[in-house]
Amino acid sequence: MNTERTKQILNKELSVKNVNNDIYLKINVENSQRLLPTNEIYKIVNVAERFNIERQRCKSYRILGTINSTISNPLFNLSEPLYSDKHTWSWLNSVEFLDSSYPKDGLNDETDLTYNASIKNNLKEKDGWFGVFDPDKTKSGLCNYIDMEPKRERFSFIPDSNPFGNLMTPVKNWEITITYPASIDSGHTMINSGVLITNRVPANVSTRNMTAIGVSCKHNLNVGDVVRIVGTTGYDGDHIVVRTGLDNGDLKEFYFVIDKPSTGVLSANSRIKKVVNNTECQYYFRKFRKIKTKIAPVIENDDYEAYRVGFSENFFNDSIIQFVFNEDIDVTDLVDNLGRPLSEIYLTIIKTDSNGLFTNVSSGIETPYDSRLINSNTIPYLRGIPSINRIHNGTSGIFPTHNALETNVSINNSTNNNEFYGDLVEYDVNTLNETVLATVVHSFNTVNRETPNTLSYVSKLGNPDGTPPETKTITLGPRYEGYCYEPHHIIKIRDFSSYIEVGDQFTDGIPSYAVDLGDSRIVWRDLLDIGFNESDIKPLDYPFLNNSHYMYNNYCFSVRRQDPFGIWGLYYGKFPADPTGDRITDKFTINSEDDVC
Repeated sequence: MNTERTKQILNKELSVKNVNNDIYLKINVENSQRLLPTNEIYKIVNVAERFNIERQRCKSYRILGTINSTISNPLFNLSEPLYSDKHTWSWLNSVEFLDSSYPKDGLNDETDLTYNASIKNNLKEKDGWFGVFDPDKTKSGLCNYIDMEPKRERFSFIPDSNPFGNLMTPVKNWEITITYPASIDSGHTMINSGVLITNRVPANVSTRNMTAIGVSCKHNLNVGDVVRIVGTTGYDGDHIVVRTGLDNGDLKEFYFVIDKPSTGVLSANSRIKKVVNNTECQYYFRKFRKIKTKIAPVIENDDYEAYRVGFSENFFNDSIIQFVFNEDIDVTDLVDNLGRPLSEIYLTIIKTDSNGLFTNVSSGIETPYDSRLINSNTIPYLRGIPSINRIHNGTSGIFPTHNALETNVSINNSTNNNEFYGDLVEYDVNTLNETVLATVVHSFNTVNRETPNTLSYVSKLGNPDGTPPETKTITLGPRYEGYCYEPHHIIKIRDFSSYIEVGDQFTDGIPSYAVDLGDSRIVWRDLLDIGFNESDIKPLDYPFLNNSHYMYNNYCFSVRRQDPFGIWGLYYGKFPADPTGDRITDKFTINSEDDVC
């Protein structure tokens, strides 16, 4: 067997008795890669499941939509020296309208037509807007229509590029913001200790003499419900609702009948409360607060853009506007007036003064027509009901105004302008539901209409025999009827379960907003997942993209008159009278009283 002789030479020492020294190399051994270990476990990710988890956790919202507005200008200015009285009632008394000759000869211009005839011949309504056709027939354009003031540009959601007052910079006519129900006002005169009773009238049910009790908001009562009445003479106590509405079937949401003869007496403290399971319902106004964004604690006035939708018009040829909020709404840690996570937010629209053209904005609620409200000057406590049809800025020669909820609603991001009255609700602790009884409405007028003004005009033409024309001097105002609109429009972001959870102090997972009933029971409603179908009702669902929820809606926005039919006392009927509306009535009776048998 051959063996290979191995010779080992030491690094330094040659003697076999010496031990060689250790060698140290100054090299740092590193590696940026390594082999996968054997038996590596791979996990399959469910994209749909992950998408849903992120969707449910997300608290960011992007708000956009379109505004389809229905607006008119039947209440126009009396005069305007800044514009030589153009676009006003006084304008129709000028030479350019009174002279009927063509071409104008410059002779007897003031007697060619009377002021009455000028109004009849020249004041027109076109597509819902009042105005005149250009009286100058020598212009190249024929039939040029000119709006009376306020013009349609003063109501546009696009900034007015030629605003009132000859201002050179564009002016906003509306401010748009996002709000949420944050607090309550339960001490208002109308709902303090119950809803104020406004009227009582005799009712006849199955030949029995009973009493119909009226309130100025929806009562949310049905036949068989229990209502508690206090502060009256002859009606105090708990009563079963026998019927809703008057004998002819009118006003079912505002009147209810109790089995008591109509001999009782009301007072300033006459109030009602709905009673469910021996528990009184609560009544209060909800106040809406401006919401926060991802970058600011309060949303700002320039956080949105508005522009015309291309080639889009409504039935009245008015442009449809689209708005987009540039900042993401953040509802993290926000709770509503009951301490619950937000389930709804609101698009809030506030009228500006359009560079001094319009008055302050006041707020109130729409109430049904009631003779006692009309006579509130003799029943002073009823003026505490903020009826929007009876709120005005009049001082003399007109009835006292009802007290508004707010007298100067505006948005300027100051401490006092971040909350607005939103609606009147009834809260039932048994069902944990809030029922809206009345929505808040805003009203405003033009400054010029509320300023007294006189006008001299020709009332009768002169005769060829030399009889001079007759002239009169009249007062054009003041006129206290203005416009009104609904400012708050709901955006539903979550739904609460229809099932009421019940627990006690030992139950796990009770949310912070649960209600302790005081009898060892704690109740609450769970917040449903987005897109979850709890019943046959279509579930709440909306797009989720780029880590934000996209909330889109089409909002129908209308600006109406306070007293278009002259039934509330605000209509100005003296010559020259404001345009009046024709009430549309049915040719057959559709109301009927409830069958209580």
